[in-house]
Amino acid sequence: MVIRFYGTRGSVAVANKETKKYGGNTTCLYVESNSGDAIVIDAGTGIRELGSHLVENKKNIIHLIFTHYHWDHIQGFPFFAPIFLDKTEIYIYGHKKDVTAKKALIYQMTKPYFPATLSEIPSNIVFKELEDRMKIGDLLIETIINNHPDYTYGLKFTEKKNSFAFLTDNELFAKNNNTSYKEFVDFLRGVNFFIHDAQYVDEIYEQRVGWGHSTHGQVMKLAKDTGVKNIIFTHHDHTSTDRFIDKILKDLRSKHPNINIQAAADGRTIILK
Repeated sequence: MVIRFYGTRGSVAVANKETKKYGGNTTCLYVESNSGDAIVIDAGTGIRELGSHLVENKKNIIHLIFTHYHWDHIQGFPFFAPIFLDKTEIYIYGHKKDVTAKKALIYQMTKPYFPATLSEIPSNIVFKELEDRMKIGDLLIETIINNHPDYTYGLKFTEKKNSFAFLTDNELFAKNNNTSYKEFVDFLRGVNFFIHDAQYVDEIYEQRVGWGHSTHGQVMKLAKDTGVKNIIFTHHDHTSTDRFIDKILKDLRSKHPNINIQAAADGRTIILK
């Protein structure tokens, strides 16, 4: 299983010399199974570059999973090259609690805000509801409801002996929660690693309670309580510079020497064999 980051920012994309190391694209993650199934999670601005990769590698069957439909998770879809090729089959998965994935994309690709409507693109798109447990090839995908404004899913991927989880846009200790902290601990136990929202430091979080995001310290507690030794912070705040993220990592690594602590970066690849 191959995992590659194409977008790791939250809220809005950034592009400046202070964010080159970790990247400035909004959320997009690519997973390729051992049998070659192409799975895309979210369509932030990073999906544009991923689209070029999929076209070059002749991936004509693509599975796109939306964790939710906030702007920074769908805004790159109209620039996803495979949707403009008539030989492409795209299976799009999402919830239908607030609005369906199809409606969210129709709203986005409405004139005059975008020159082509969803009905005009030539690829073959099939919309499916994301299930609690489902398989794409040999890859098992399980979901959990995150604590975030509007309905949002966390995802766990398992292929044979390997597994990882991706929980972007999740407030671990939300006051009005959908899911308890203990349920997140149970969901993540046993994975090789997990990727989790860490948009805020503790001081900023005090002013952002209820916004649906976690802190680096909260994610470290989650790592200790699950026993998972490899964690990756994601959904970096758009104001967080490379230097700022590096300092957080340095401080936390000194406090938690037995945990492998990383920050997601555009272009980074992880291979689970």
